[in-house]
Order: sequence, then C-alpha cells, then structure tokens
Amino acid sequence: MGRWLWKWSAGCWLAIGLAACQSPVQQPAAPGLSPEQVQVLRSHGFEDQGGSWALLMPSKLLFAVDTDQLGSQQADYVTQLARDLKRVGIQSVRVEGHTDDTGPVLYNQQLSERRAQRVAEQLVRAGMDPLQISTRGWGNSKPLPMAQGQDARRENRRVAIIIPAPVGP
Repeated sequence: MGRWLWKWSAGCWLAIGLAACQSPVQQPAAPGLSPEQVQVLRSHGFEDQGGSWALLMPSKLLFAVDTDQLGSQQADYVTQLARDLKRVGIQSVRVEGHTDDTGPVLYNQQLSERRAQRVAEQLVRAGMDPLQISTRGWGNSKPLPMAQGQDARRENRRVAIIIPAPVGP
C-alpha cells in the first residue's frame, strides 16, 4: 500500500506541475468584440452595459439650453470617435438624445430627437454608414440618476452613443 500511495502522490504532484506550466486560455475581452475594439471604446469613455457599450460621459456631448447644435469641439470629438470606431471595425451605432425637464414634454421629445440626429449627421460626415446609425429621442424621460439641481439640468441636455451588443453568426 505504501508504494501505491507514493505513486499516486507523485502522479498528483506531476499533474499539478504540468497544469501550472500551461498558458492560461485567453478569454475574449467582451463577447463579439476584439481586445482592440474594447480598448478603443474604453479610451473614449464607453462603459460595458452587459453586452452593449454606452458613452454616458455627458461632458462630451452636452447641449446648451433649447438647442440641438453641436459646438466645434463636440463636432471634432464626434468626428474622431467615428474615425476610431471605423478603424477597429465598429460600424453599428445608436444615438440617443435627452433633454432636461425645462419646457413642455412634446417639445422636449422633439428637441431630443433633433439632438440625436445632429450627432448622427456628424458621424456620417466623418465617414460612418448612415444605414448603420439609428437615432432615438427620449425627451426628459431618462434623467441621469446622480444628477441634482442645476447640474442635473445641464447634464441631462445630452446625447448618449450606444454600441449595440454584437449578434452571433
């Protein structure tokens, strides 16, 4: 019995040693996205939302009161974002416009739609395929949860850019 135990013990240690020498299996950074794509998304401030990726940093795409016009810095940012997305093969984008709670609900809905459309137009000017861009206006129905007071109004006059979860083959 002592010889059997010794062989068994030696076999276990050999198996542990071999397992430790093997390279770990690389897991994909995100389902359906390459590590390079994920790196580009993160570098622009996108956050993983359970498969979809969302640019929720409002400071990038905030709007003045009662306007749908992008400033020159915002337009430059959207242009660079579009180029980076195209470079890594990300083609499908959803643009969602939002407003603060100032003004009538119907007007805010229309303004949020125009804001989303302006950002989509800038993405197209930067070379993205218009057939791969969808837009949606939410009016003031989806305020940022952490925003309060005057900052809430400013931060909710925004556009979010969503990279939809890739669909399987």
